[in-house]
Amino acid sequence: MSPSPDDTPEGSGSPAARSLETSALLSRLGDEVALYDLEVIDNRSLTPSTRRLRCTAPGLRTLSYFAGQDFMFAVDADGESFRRRYTIRHVDHSKAALEIDVVLHGAGPGAKWASSAQPGDHIEAIGPRGKVGIKSEADWHLFAGDDSAVPATLAMAESLPSADAAVIILEVSAPEDRQATTALDGAPLSIEWLLRGDVDPASSTRLVAALEGVDFPEGRGHAYLAGELGVVGAMRRALIARGLEPDQISAKPYWRRGVANASHGEPPKS
Repeated sequence: MSPSPDDTPEGSGSPAARSLETSALLSRLGDEVALYDLEVIDNRSLTPSTRRLRCTAPGLRTLSYFAGQDFMFAVDADGESFRRRYTIRHVDHSKAALEIDVVLHGAGPGAKWASSAQPGDHIEAIGPRGKVGIKSEADWHLFAGDDSAVPATLAMAESLPSADAAVIILEVSAPEDRQATTALDGAPLSIEWLLRGDVDPASSTRLVAALEGVDFPEGRGHAYLAGELGVVGAMRRALIARGLEPDQISAKPYWRRGVANASHGEPPKS
C-alpha cells in the first residue's frame, strides 16, 4: 500500500549503506521481489496534494502483481538514504511503464522527490511488495482511510468486477483532492468523501463516525483500513463493535503521528 506523510523521516545511512541493505532485503524477500532501476518518464499533478509519476524499466514488461501491492523506493536526501513505499496504481506492460501516486505531506524526502523528479531521473525500487489484497470470497468490500490510503484504495476498488461490491469512505483535506474512477465493469465507483479541512488527520474522528453509521450490504464482507496508526486502530475497534470478525478486517497503518517511519518505509508500532 501507500506510504505515510513523511515530514519527520528516518534515514538508513549513506548510499553505500543502502546498497548493503538492498542486498540483505533481496536475500530476505527472495524470488517474490526484484530490484529495478526505474527511469522517470513523466511527473504531473493529479490533485493539489498528489503527484502521479510514470516510470519505466525493461523488467516491467513481465511484472506480475495484485492490486494493493507496492514498490519500495530508495530516496536520497541530504546525504542519507530513505525508503518509502508507494502503491502500484497502473502498469502498462506493453510500454514497460509503472505509475504511482504520491501524496504530498510535509517536507520529507519522499515529498521532495515526488515534487522535483524530472524525466530522465533514475531511482532504485524493490517490488512488488505487500500482502493486503482483495479477498475474492467476500460478498462486499469496505474501504476506509485518509489521504495516504487513497492510492491503494482506488487501485483495489478498480480491480473489483462490479462497482456495486464496493463501499468506500475516504477522508481528504479539500474538495479538489477528490478523484473519480470505475470498477472493471466500467461503472463509476461511489465514494463518500469526508472533507477534513485544517484538522490534523491523526486527530480527526470523521472516519470512525462514518464507520459507526455506514450500512453494510447483505452477505459477508471484508474491510480494508489504512492511514494513521491510532486512527486505524479506532476504525478497527468500531467495526468489531458492529459485529465484524477480526478475520474480516485488513488493517494497515501507513504512518504514525509525530514518529518517523522506519527504514523499511513503515511506522514503528512501539
